[in-house]
Amino acid sequence: MTEEIAWFETLGKNDTARAGGKGANLGELTVGGLPVPRGFVITATAYLQAMEQAGIRGQLRDDSLAAATGEPAALQAKAEALAKQVCTVGVPRPLAELIGEAYRALSGENAPARVAVRSSATAEDAAGTSFAGMHKTFTNVAGLEAVLDAVVNCWASVFGARVLSYRASQLMTEEPAIAVVVQLMVDAERSGVAFTADPSTNDTSRTMIEGAFGLGEVVVSGAVEPDTHIVARDGSRVIETHVGLKSFKIVRGGDGADLRVELSAEEAGSRVLSDAEVVEVSELARRVEALYGGVPQDIEWAFSDGRLYLLQARPITTLGPPAATSPTAGTAREGGEATVLVSGLGAAPGVVTGRVRVLSTPSQGGQLEDGDVLVAPTTNPDWVPTMRRAAAVVTETGGMTCHAAIVKQGAASAMHRRRATSHDTVARRRSRHRRRPTGRGLRGRPDDHCVAYGPCQRTRGDYHPRCPDDRGNGDASLCEPGLPRPG
Repeated sequence: MTEEIAWFETLGKNDTARAGGKGANLGELTVGGLPVPRGFVITATAYLQAMEQAGIRGQLRDDSLAAATGEPAALQAKAEALAKQVCTVGVPRPLAELIGEAYRALSGENAPARVAVRSSATAEDAAGTSFAGMHKTFTNVAGLEAVLDAVVNCWASVFGARVLSYRASQLMTEEPAIAVVVQLMVDAERSGVAFTADPSTNDTSRTMIEGAFGLGEVVVSGAVEPDTHIVARDGSRVIETHVGLKSFKIVRGGDGADLRVELSAEEAGSRVLSDAEVVEVSELARRVEALYGGVPQDIEWAFSDGRLYLLQARPITTLGPPAATSPTAGTAREGGEATVLVSGLGAAPGVVTGRVRVLSTPSQGGQLEDGDVLVAPTTNPDWVPTMRRAAAVVTETGGMTCHAAIVKQGAASAMHRRRATSHDTVARRRSRHRRRPTGRGLRGRPDDHCVAYGPCQRTRGDYHPRCPDDRGNGDASLCEPGLPRPG
């Protein structure tokens, strides 16, 4: 081990300042005898030394703090400029030689080994913050040059717009620093996430497991609707199973790179894990929790050739006290009845009211105003600057354990509500959003709310009756009798 390179077996949970949250936890898990694929960490010290030697460390620190307080467009431009500076510096030759030595040792007789190159920021995977999915990760990387390229891109990701935005929201003012994990790649046939508590109810007597086919990226990014299982704490029984529609998987292609494979309707709707395998994953998650003194954990797991691997662990950052009983499905507000407009798997408890804003891509985030309900196809961490302003989030894909659900703390969320963004889906201008245990959108009394049948051009995606826009599009006759036309 050197100051710049540290193998997992030399690290522990208290080494976050050197190895970042992910690297420190992987070391703790390795020393604890858990089935972690072997790897090493390029330390945060190595990154800081590289920036110091290039003469830009102080500038990066000061500019990153200033950029986080700007408007979205200015934030994005500054983030790109900061990342470009890091990429221009690259990996200094002495450090590249050390990384090469460690990579060859990791590869052994299988050189060049296929590895995952994963960011490990010094502020991530802590009890009070979650940078889940915000920094870069690269899978199926082979060859030293490719590894070095991935390392530089991981370094640059510490200045991504979504990272700077999240740091600002958490009032973090310390210097951004990042380590990088290089870990043997698991050729995952099935993978996913497990929480040693139910995040939808904050119930610590249950373990919640989500899984999909292929690499777990499709689960943590919210790209598919995963299978969801609720397991008794002692692992004695599977309490509940929901089979999701997993439309595609990511596997290792013939050239060794990631390959997206579309699944047939039959395979997409089939179970990922048997009950026995669900219990096996639950037992692994509980072992991790015990290693961390009973603190509820969020783990990533994978099956390959019949063997279960542990890929990552972090404390759950979204838990609060057990969720109180939510309003009944038929109540929108005191004295009024509500109609359920959409429902799906709830990802976070809460009841909010807000204007519906339907967006397709993160680039449209400037259209969302504070307190709006964000409705989107999915929400990967690129949406973080936008989600910070949303009162609630409704998506068509994703599960309770995806990165967006983890990062969007303190807001109601409903995941994998199919056709949530469809123009045929009835929505309304004011959205009553309910969570626990199912995420639902409700319509209130006619004198307060407006039914929506499609998006209005004048309001940049707000859903309300299709009244004529400035170009004469739409049909005012679709407004329900007695409902006010939006102005």
